[in-house]
Amino acid sequence: MNRHQKHTQHRTKTPAYRQAFERLDEALEENTQSDNSEKIQLMRLALFGDVVKLQQSGKVKIPK
Repeated sequence: MNRHQKHTQHRTKTPAYRQAFERLDEALEENTQSDNSEKIQLMRLALFGDVVKLQQSGKVKIPK
């Protein structure tokens, strides 16, 4: 056992990181061609595409 334990130092994030991420978010928003509804639709297809196919075939009925 070590009698003298080292104290952990917390690293603080500099405000430059926050500003850089904010600028990145703004740039992505300005340069993205699709709107949110299109993004949501694409995510739904990626996540639940197999369920949609089963629903269209009539094997699965999802209640509303």
